[in-house]
Amino acid sequence: MQRASQIHVRHNENGFTLIELLVVVAIIALLIAILLPSLGKAREKAKLTVCLSNLRQLGLAAFMYQGENMGFFPGAGGSASRATDWVWWQAARDPNQGMLVPYMGGNFVKKVYICPSDPGTRSPASYTPYQYSYTANCNIFVTLGDTVIKPIRYGNIRSPSNKMELVDEDASSIDDACFAPQDWTASSKTNIISVYHDKMVTNNSTLNYGKGAANFADGHSELLQRVDAMTAHYYDPLQP
Repeated sequence: MQRASQIHVRHNENGFTLIELLVVVAIIALLIAILLPSLGKAREKAKLTVCLSNLRQLGLAAFMYQGENMGFFPGAGGSASRATDWVWWQAARDPNQGMLVPYMGGNFVKKVYICPSDPGTRSPASYTPYQYSYTANCNIFVTLGDTVIKPIRYGNIRSPSNKMELVDEDASSIDDACFAPQDWTASSKTNIISVYHDKMVTNNSTLNYGKGAANFADGHSELLQRVDAMTAHYYDPLQP
């Protein structure tokens, strides 16, 4: 009996007290609180990497398209359906018929057209809401025969490293596949780059703050200041 009692005492001496257990729980909670912001930043960094990769793929497809079409780009994909649209996005159209699909494996892959940080919400529009994230600069992506904006060839683009081809447009602004920053007004708040990946600002329709993802005519993709995207230096292919 005495031996059994001694074993029981040793067991109690090696166990955790309630205070020690609470201390361990508090330390774990503190570590989680410290690590969560870092994990959130890493997650958003991964989403940015995917977004820029998507834009590079689309930009490369557009480059290959113009190489087989006398240097001209496909249509911008505005509200009016045109056979040469870079993406066929309206509900009644087969997305596999978009002009870039043949240069991206031959099958439409929806996730390549959507930024992983896109909230998916869309403002009401007068026609079928655009369900993807990326839009094409209507000053470069122009349907042949268009009388509003004259089509230009890739070789006529000045400073291609500064000229946007495709952008990640904000969900509050997007209504079709066409990006026309020259049409932005304070009242309409349309045609602005998203700031999904820029957590220094609130994701809203404010023009002057934040950076968004864009692909450029020389093939690279990077974050661009939202306000810069509204200047002719970045959207007008004939500007130096």
